[in-house]
Amino acid sequence: MMKQSVKYKFFSNKNGKSKGIYSSLNCGLNSKDNSNNIKENIEIAKKFITKEKKILIIPNQSHSSKCLIVRKNKFDYNCDSIVTRDSNFILGITTADCLPIILIDYQSKVIGICHAGWRGLKRDIIENTINKMLKINSKKSNIRAFIGPCIRKNSYEVSREFINIMKFNVKGLWTKKNDKYYFDLPKLAKCKLNGSGISAIVDSKIDTFKNKKYFSYRRSIHLKYLDYGRNLSLVSII
Repeated sequence: MMKQSVKYKFFSNKNGKSKGIYSSLNCGLNSKDNSNNIKENIEIAKKFITKEKKILIIPNQSHSSKCLIVRKNKFDYNCDSIVTRDSNFILGITTADCLPIILIDYQSKVIGICHAGWRGLKRDIIENTINKMLKINSKKSNIRAFIGPCIRKNSYEVSREFINIMKFNVKGLWTKKNDKYYFDLPKLAKCKLNGSGISAIVDSKIDTFKNKKYFSYRRSIHLKYLDYGRNLSLVSII
């Protein structure tokens, strides 16, 4: 979507070059897919955002809490969140059940993108991303958050041990059904956004496990695939 000189998109797995279990817009650089297909897929997505020659930054994600400010082109962005106010860049992350979160301050033209799984949420990746945006002249009152396709509560079965680890004072964060526990990642993300002063939140409400238009790590395990594709999310100041 595009508004006030910022364009973003949560890409599905359609309209790419990859085959088989990676069909077809697999953008997972660490997947076992043909590397040329992956590069072509990323270029397809990049051109959707802009035809201009911009530098695409996709960090080396590791479920960390680290956020970095993108000021120059380099290849060692080892983090799970990046922010910038530089229109020369396109920011991207890949996911396959974790939450892709895009943060936009349209007034100050500051953008951020965040890979938020349960580890990242527990380690405050959202709070760290917002704080980095504030350091480059964003204002909390201006920031809008967009939550992309991810695994949803009814699909996210977890263990009792997991529930014990993820202790937050949030009502309805998990439910028990037929002796099985289910966890609500997007709800936790929204609570953390609210707690950081962000109230303008748009949720795609798409479940990657159920919706076959998106890659899903859990669905690939369920189907006994040996690997899985990754969904790409991009944002740029135009």
